[in-house]
Amino acid sequence: MLTNQDIMTGLLYTVGDEGIEAETLCELLNMTKKELAELVQTFESDVMRINQYGSRYFLGVVAELNPYIEQLVTHEVGRKLTQASMETLAIIAYNQPVTRSDIEAIRGVNSDGPVKTLLEKGLILTKQEDSRSQQLYTSDYFLQVFGIESLDELPADSTLDQADEMEQFFKSMNDKGE
Repeated sequence: MLTNQDIMTGLLYTVGDEGIEAETLCELLNMTKKELAELVQTFESDVMRINQYGSRYFLGVVAELNPYIEQLVTHEVGRKLTQASMETLAIIAYNQPVTRSDIEAIRGVNSDGPVKTLLEKGLILTKQEDSRSQQLYTSDYFLQVFGIESLDELPADSTLDQADEMEQFFKSMNDKGE
């Protein structure tokens, strides 16, 4: 007979890197958010762990596997973001919601390519379809990639100006191999 932990693990595995909303998981497991939080706290596995980024839960691996995963990721083609995409992502992360026009005013160049790349990689989302005035936001996947639960955890230093903050942001992203 399957336990709630088994079912939760299977569901998280099935949804993969898209994760699953806490509310949906509660409905499927027929439990409250408090009971879900307790189940996550008591989750036991030698190599797997459950992570929460924003309002979504994800199945991940223990930190000891990171060196092996990093080796695997660095062998994948096309994983790195260009400098233009990194700049665009930083602008969106620190100023959201923003439009393409806002990004171009900050960067001083057309940002259609980087925005398209970030949308394809799932790092940003839009509120309106096919419009230059669409508002751009970071996604839950963005939080997952950076290993943070909310945008409040982005690097910020009151002694730095925004350009320096963005430079820190780029460096941390490149250091992670993304």
